[in-house]
Amino acid sequence: MQPFTVLTATAVPLEIAKIDTGMILPGRFMRRHRRPGHDYSEAFLYDLRFDEKGHPRPEFSLNQPSYSKASIVVTGADFGCGSSREGAAYAVMDYGFRALVGPSFAEIFYGNCLQNGILPVVLPELTISEIWEQLRAKPGVELTIDLPDQVLIDADGRRHPFDINPLRKDRLIHGIDDIDVTLEHKEAIIDFETTRRKAFPWLPTSANI
Repeated sequence: MQPFTVLTATAVPLEIAKIDTGMILPGRFMRRHRRPGHDYSEAFLYDLRFDEKGHPRPEFSLNQPSYSKASIVVTGADFGCGSSREGAAYAVMDYGFRALVGPSFAEIFYGNCLQNGILPVVLPELTISEIWEQLRAKPGVELTIDLPDQVLIDADGRRHPFDINPLRKDRLIHGIDDIDVTLEHKEAIIDFETTRRKAFPWLPTSANI
């Protein structure tokens, strides 16, 4: 997982509340990620980005040239609500976003983002509205998210502190997930399994289950 420390990047406004995981990743795309050479980038918010004929909706922010290189989404409340499909976080990541900023996120989606290297930043609704105004006034403007200092710096230079679980913060900064944490104890695990096999040779192991 790529470490997350300080991100300065173009931010795109997504002024819609309660975008659920079915909108983030429509169910019809969910099998594609398992195929070689495929990811969920096309699927991300597909039905918002395209009309029923598959044509891009020019008024939708993600389709506007000013936001084509955005790595931050500033969204409405309850982003990621609905089902617990982890693929929704994959879709965010595959599309190229490293951070989401909003007044609230669904709890399971929030955790899935952190586990996959995406930082969700929770700020007050008034602050989000002010940032949206900045992004509309100067399309393509950048925000800075400083994870070590837990602060977002908006387009006007104002600093907005945010909270994050210390353990999750440490893992993001170092780019490690649950598997990486387990592997830090690899030698101890091997020693335990070796001793266990010698003491209880009749017990099954993963090799002969």
